[in-house]
Amino acid sequence: MKKRQAILTLLLVGVVTTVSAQFRQSIYINGTLPTGKFASSVDDSRSMVPLTYEEVGKDATLGFGLGYRVSYWFDIGVGYVAPFAEVDFLYNLVGGEWRDKYLDLDMKNPNYFNFPLLGGVSYKYDQLWDDIVPFGEFAIGTDMLWITREGKSVSDDPNNYYAYKANFSLSWMLGAGCFFGRHVSAGLYYYYLGKHPIDYTSKTLSNNNVASLQLSTNEAAGHGRETRTVGSVALRIGFHF
Repeated sequence: MKKRQAILTLLLVGVVTTVSAQFRQSIYINGTLPTGKFASSVDDSRSMVPLTYEEVGKDATLGFGLGYRVSYWFDIGVGYVAPFAEVDFLYNLVGGEWRDKYLDLDMKNPNYFNFPLLGGVSYKYDQLWDDIVPFGEFAIGTDMLWITREGKSVSDDPNNYYAYKANFSLSWMLGAGCFFGRHVSAGLYYYYLGKHPIDYTSKTLSNNNVASLQLSTNEAAGHGRETRTVGSVALRIGFHF
């Protein structure tokens, strides 16, 4: 009899847990404002492009991004807690003044891509209002920074261009906002996307448009390793299913 009661109790706990926990998927649209060295101005003494490893990764403009998250919400009596895993895509251009210089010289300008992969926890407090629910969350993980190549795009004359190596750095995210009903949220976030080294390969386009290797790395060229501290303040609109 006791054994049967124990089994029934376990089944009841399982049913209650299943009912009170919710698996959810979320899609985010991000508008971003760069911070740190990522947003700092290019050296005033420089007047020409390409920026090269010395200044690339700076002067990032307002950007945009997308995100995808899976989470599992638990009712803890005083709100809900959810562990989650998330991947984001963030995109920024180099400043317009510099883009114009690349265009005037028929060169490719660099584009900045960040791909943070994060795991964290979110908390929402549902005891204040029915349809507006405040939340806060924190996550930690890694970010991949990829800077596209810059330099000559056609071979009218031999010209150097720089190809940059994607690399990873520790990152974290902190945010707060509100849910509006069950399916829409808005929040303000800070992404610390890490301190990224600028590793490059310098190449030349020959007259037949074939790339020939000049310098294998910045170390091989005898240069120090430049770094960029990358961060973004983001306004995020979320859609939850």
